[in-house]
Amino acid sequence: MLKNGKTNYLLIEYKGNEAMKFYHLAKHLLATLGTSGFHLYQGKNNQKIQLFIKVDNITLKVADKRVKEISSKLQKHMSKAWKCLPSPNLPDQYNIATLPYKKLL
Repeated sequence: MLKNGKTNYLLIEYKGNEAMKFYHLAKHLLATLGTSGFHLYQGKNNQKIQLFIKVDNITLKVADKRVKEISSKLQKHMSKAWKCLPSPNLPDQYNIATLPYKKLL
């Protein structure tokens, strides 16, 4: 996900009991923010959703700030049951996502 300290995607990976709520909330939030470059995927089971948000080759610091802003807005409406990537707290080789199974949007 990171190459030379930069990324082209932000990832919010939800794993919880309210996957459909997360799906609809994330879709609405990103539309409200004017973000159209995103993709939602279902993980291995119905309780895992991966939200990939397209960005233009930004640094890890900027990516972390943006993904935390989105995460905090989501957290206002539901309990946090997701992780955000990329994360400056992880080495580059651990800032990776599992492969999605099914495209939702």
